[in-house]
Amino acid sequence: MPHASTIRQALPTVAPFGLFMGLLTWYVRDNGFFWDSILLASKYGQWYYQTGFSTLFVPPALAGYPPLFGMYLAAGWHLFGKTVQASHFLMLPFMLGIVWQVYVLAKQYLSPRWVYLGMLLIFLDPTLLAQAAQVASDLVLLFLYLLCANAILQKRPLLLSVALVFMALHTPRSQILVVAVFLTHFLLNWPENRKSPLLGVARALLPYLPAGIALGTWLMLHYQHFGWIGYSRSSDWGAYSAFVSPKGFLRNLALIAWRLLDYGHVALWLTSTLLLWLFRKNLSPHTRDLLFLLLVPLFTLSSVLVWFTNPIGHRYWLVVYVFLGLLTVHLLQHITLRQGRLAVFLVLCASLVSGHFWLYPEKIAKGWDATLGHLPYFKLRTHMLVYLDRQQIAWEQVGSDFPNLASPAETDLTQDHRKFQPKDLATQSYIFYSNVFNGFTDQELEALRKDWIVRHELREGQVLMRLYQKKAASP
Repeated sequence: MPHASTIRQALPTVAPFGLFMGLLTWYVRDNGFFWDSILLASKYGQWYYQTGFSTLFVPPALAGYPPLFGMYLAAGWHLFGKTVQASHFLMLPFMLGIVWQVYVLAKQYLSPRWVYLGMLLIFLDPTLLAQAAQVASDLVLLFLYLLCANAILQKRPLLLSVALVFMALHTPRSQILVVAVFLTHFLLNWPENRKSPLLGVARALLPYLPAGIALGTWLMLHYQHFGWIGYSRSSDWGAYSAFVSPKGFLRNLALIAWRLLDYGHVALWLTSTLLLWLFRKNLSPHTRDLLFLLLVPLFTLSSVLVWFTNPIGHRYWLVVYVFLGLLTVHLLQHITLRQGRLAVFLVLCASLVSGHFWLYPEKIAKGWDATLGHLPYFKLRTHMLVYLDRQQIAWEQVGSDFPNLASPAETDLTQDHRKFQPKDLATQSYIFYSNVFNGFTDQELEALRKDWIVRHELREGQVLMRLYQKKAASP
């Protein structure tokens, strides 16, 4: 825990960001579970809540993830009530923790006058803000990773060891990033380990042993119970865990590059790359540290994800986005022309803010959980559900797509267990469509335009929703 004097000194800098996170949580408090949080937060949490923690394992249809996040939400619901509002506020401690960890990092690598500006650029990140507006397990992962990074930099092996245990029991990606933490740890200490690398590896491994034991125990228990680890081919997402073809490998490389540049991040990459080139002959130790902190998780995750058919989301790179922002401001502060620094900083901020408004053509899938552009979805969906009930259209007659296939009991924690059916334009009379749903093929979109009529349409911001009804057959 930081000393009271440290907190008092930091308060003027961190308080605005902490207040903003609290206000954002209040603003989105009624928004239901969205995207992968429907599974990782709602379904997992409700299982442990309903079973009273009597079993460690979820049903086979849900299995594949460690239990920690779902158990945390279930425990919170027992204390504060099983509501969407309570779920959002249960994320607030992690968001405040991220604010503090970013502040500690900024103090380490930025001059005092640039600490606030560095934090501002980081917290303008559209994907970070979008995840902060959801009940998202990736927020917990980001907090734990930043905690590990600061524990390494401050040489606090006990804190590092505790954080790593939680990472080992959080999500499969957090388990991969444990490797990134170790590699970063070793590289940051390379000047000390250069004379005896093997001894350096052995010394660095000690804080990782509890995490290794925890992970090994969990995987062993999981295998004994389910007969598999990692993924099951019979699960709903089993197809996403297959190895890619050579063409798929190249496609994944392109997707990773796209995700890294998307939603305004391109300006930060261009700026940091240019400044690194300009300062290449005089890179400071701090600059080299930041390059390790940025590139190690980037390459570690990429080296795993690129081999599989699993969709590669923007949120996977939250850690990278944070260190990218920190590195960019670190380099920017060394520009001698004051007005030039300010102009570049404002352009970078504007680029990130613009990310919330990047809208691709209808036939290109968009990461709706990665910008605040998704926020109107919840209100429009509620209006569409009310319309269906008023028109007495049975949900069983309506086809839709992810993430709209979950029941309100799963997305909004109500008692309504009705569900839409997976879309089948050949057999269904109605289709509930939104541009938020990425699963409609180009052929299906063309068929909806040609052979269906728009029964009801709603729009707000970037979000569009339509209820299509099939045209009556010609006599």
